[in-house]
Amino acid sequence: MSTVLKLSILSPERKLVEGIEVEEVTLPGCEGQIQVLPGHAPMIGTLDTGIFKYHAHGKEVTAGVISTGFFQVKNDMIVVLAETIELKGEIDLERARRAQRKAEETLQGAALDEHQFNKYQLKLQRALIRQQIVGH
Repeated sequence: MSTVLKLSILSPERKLVEGIEVEEVTLPGCEGQIQVLPGHAPMIGTLDTGIFKYHAHGKEVTAGVISTGFFQVKNDMIVVLAETIELKGEIDLERARRAQRKAEETLQGAALDEHQFNKYQLKLQRALIRQQIVGH
């Protein structure tokens, strides 16, 4: 059994990592948090907005926020395709707080159609998760 996974994380705007060796990966799956270790059974799944983490050999755990997407695990390789990716150190806490306030005000305001309501609910969720990962 292999002791490493090869990880690639991509979004339309950037390639965060490609083919790096990691010991484990944790992702926010649509049905709950998923931890992938070497030797994991093949699978394909969808991602929810949430915190992701991976541990590359000999390095600190890397964490960030991911917004919706897909992942595939096969032959000790995991590929993550996400709408957006932000590393913990890239998150502007004050901007996340402003986004939270704006989303809350909009959701409490005038009648929104279903599309607008869902849009601002997701904005609020992302703002809260960004603040959570930064530790505030």
